Order: sequence, then C-alpha cells, then structure tokens
Amino acid sequence: MSRRGLGVVVLVGLSVAACGHSPAPSTAPPANQLAPGTIAWPSNLDHPSTPVTHRDAAIQLLVEAGVKTAMVTMQEIMLKQQIELHPIIKPYENTLRAFFTKYISYEALKDEIAELYMSRFSELQLRQMVAFYQTPTGRLAAKELPAVMELAAEIGKRNVAKHMPELKEMLTHPDAASAPPAP
Repeated sequence: MSRRGLGVVVLVGLSVAACGHSPAPSTAPPANQLAPGTIAWPSNLDHPSTPVTHRDAAIQLLVEAGVKTAMVTMQEIMLKQQIELHPIIKPYENTLRAFFTKYISYEALKDEIAELYMSRFSELQLRQMVAFYQTPTGRLAAKELPAVMELAAEIGKRNVAKHMPELKEMLTHPDAASAPPAP
C-alpha cells in the first residue's frame, strides 16, 4: 500500500473513531452492558413525561412495591386492634370489614395514593423506585413489608400496654403530661 493510501486509511479510521463508530465490530462487550439478571437503573426517561405516563409510573410502583398486600394487612391489623380495644364491636366485624373495603382498600384509594406519589416524586424517580422493587432485594422488601408492619404494630401495642399506668396518670392529672418521659 502506498503512503498516500495508508494515510487515507488512517484518516478514515480516525474520522470514524471520532464519530463514535468503529469500523469493525469489537469482540469486547460495551462497557455499559448490564450483567445477566440485573435490572436497568433508569437515569433518564425515554419519553416525554406527561400526566398519563407519570400516573402509570406511580401505579406501577404501587404494584411492584406490594402496596395492595400491605394495605390489606394494615386493614386487618386495624380491625383486629379495634375489636381488641372495643370487644363490643365484635358482632359488627363483617360490617366493618365491608366498610373498610369500600372506603380504605387499595382499590378505593389507589388513584389518590398515586396522586400523592406524583406530587412528591418525578416520573423518573418513580421509575427508579420501580427498578429497585424489580431487584431481588426489592421483591424481598415488598414481600416482607406486611409482616414487618404487623410486627411493628405489635411492638407499638406492647409499648402502650407496658406504659398504660403512665397514660392513665397523665389523663387523670393533665399537669403530669408536661413531665419528661420516664426512661
């Protein structure tokens, strides 16, 4: 090959490389490829954010995060606690459950909760949270959250029961309410 021909090949090669293209396919994988089984972490949206796509992201987050299951669990915990506190309402358990299902279930509140998420997080942030819940750790968190909430409610209930004499004292002597808490 002549010097002039070699110069043209080098020039074309440099031009192509400067444009971000390689003249021949590389055997090495691109640096930005994810390992198999890895969830892609969105760093930007591949579409313009609209109210519809923003809402879709919020609803998808509710699904991926297991909010429906968590709400069912919380509804049952709340009902159980109310019946324990007020045994007189036990005969109305099914009526209360129907009322809660009608007004505070996932289906009843889904749109309002989605709006709440939309007011606090951008669509990109919601999609990043969805990506987390699609990881093994995120799926585990979604699965375990209802049990954790139930156990946390039990901890709260035990704490209140343990300090019930103090609460009774505070209720009968309002001035005691301003006293610093006991260790």
